[in-house]
Amino acid sequence: MTHLFKSEKVQYLCTCGSLKPLCRTYFCRHCLALKCGECVFHEVDILYCSNCLENVPPGEARVKKNQCSECFECPVCDQLLLTRATNIQIPSAEDSSKLVPKKMFYLVCGFCRWTTREAGLPDQPSATGSWPDSDNVNSVRVGALLEHYRSLAQLDKFEKEQKRQLKRRSNYLSFTADKYSLSALAARKRSGLPFAGSLGMKKETPQIYKVEPAVASEETDDALDPDIFTKILTLSNVTTIDQRIRQPERQPVKSEDLIPIHKFLSVRRSQRCRFCEHNLSKPEYNPSSIKFKIHLGAFYHVPDVIIYRLARDDMQLRLCNRSQYPTHVRLLSLDQFALIAHSKIDELERSCGEAEKEKKSASSMVGHELCESPATQAANLKSCLRNAFKEKVNVVLQLPNEPILLPARDDLAEYELTAPQNLKEDPKAVLWRKGNKVVISAPLTVIDDELEDKRTGFVFEFGAVRAGFETKEVQPQPTNVYIPVFISLGKI
Repeated sequence: MTHLFKSEKVQYLCTCGSLKPLCRTYFCRHCLALKCGECVFHEVDILYCSNCLENVPPGEARVKKNQCSECFECPVCDQLLLTRATNIQIPSAEDSSKLVPKKMFYLVCGFCRWTTREAGLPDQPSATGSWPDSDNVNSVRVGALLEHYRSLAQLDKFEKEQKRQLKRRSNYLSFTADKYSLSALAARKRSGLPFAGSLGMKKETPQIYKVEPAVASEETDDALDPDIFTKILTLSNVTTIDQRIRQPERQPVKSEDLIPIHKFLSVRRSQRCRFCEHNLSKPEYNPSSIKFKIHLGAFYHVPDVIIYRLARDDMQLRLCNRSQYPTHVRLLSLDQFALIAHSKIDELERSCGEAEKEKKSASSMVGHELCESPATQAANLKSCLRNAFKEKVNVVLQLPNEPILLPARDDLAEYELTAPQNLKEDPKAVLWRKGNKVVISAPLTVIDDELEDKRTGFVFEFGAVRAGFETKEVQPQPTNVYIPVFISLGKI
């Protein structure tokens, strides 16, 4: 990450054209492209309660309105309610003249000290007692409206299926008539063909659930208190707007009418690439586990750029490679990238012409064939070039000309004091290196002094290994990937 609290300083250009910090992006190892949260499909894997870690099936969660039946939140400050025990004296079952202790339970907020006793709720004999739920006075009306619109949706679906079957039957008859000259035979046997109106495939038309329309009335039940303008108002006794919205079915006005709120369920999502439909992130199904089955965060596959030092005429950047493969990094200016991109696009388009001769369309390609096709690579380069020149920069960097070697991640190398030897590097460009980290010097030149906020940019070229080609017998061959990087320098 760029900075502990300022990760927005260095931003990477996504394939969709948006700028995101590296810690908030993914790197698809099949497409070899950067993906942000808007470039992926979000799929819900599990629903669970973040407090008791109970895994709730989707059907049960729908019935419970996506709420946990065991955990509650404070209606005042939204914090989790804790269960507290107390002893009360009750008459004995054997002798009513004697008092015996009995353990009772109530809920208390550890932050604002609100308790269920303030709402007038009686203590429960068990820790997981059946606390009262908020009753909706309009539940019958809401249920009738839901049933009405559900029947309308079923009728619309039925009509679409009928039109689809009629279209399919007409297409079949025209096909036989045109190709095999069987229009007369099809007309004679039409009565014997199974169609939607026959006895075997007849479907009943869904009936619309009728509901009485609402009638406007001038009388309202929420009459104002006659002493509202003369009585002194105590704000602690009146609920806020947020507290009323959290209980829409009741909308209490007084603080004494607040009741505990069921804690809403949390979800674990998996992200999938929109282009190749491969998983980029997939967590474990166990709610108590924080591990991932698949985690292709760009933080672990794309070299990280950090502002090491910044002066008026010089800037030092630290490059870090956290992947398991060594890579050669090359920093290109936007003009250099434009020249390289145009030549590569021309080469890929010529390859596309040769692929068209084989008559293999993109619709017939699947998986890695679609990601590796010249048409896909050319389209990615065009979008990257187009989006890179949309960003405005007012500072030019003098970048190193030679590629820089970034070793693979090695946890033991952090404790080694010796740097790798036999590396022919310019000492003015590469200041120092340790393990998988390198600090380079990039003198800067300000183009426009009128703007206070300075901004610069360059293109990152590094070698990435495509997924599915890691074998022990054959050394994986990296593919060059180009990612534009823009740095906000602020006032210098």
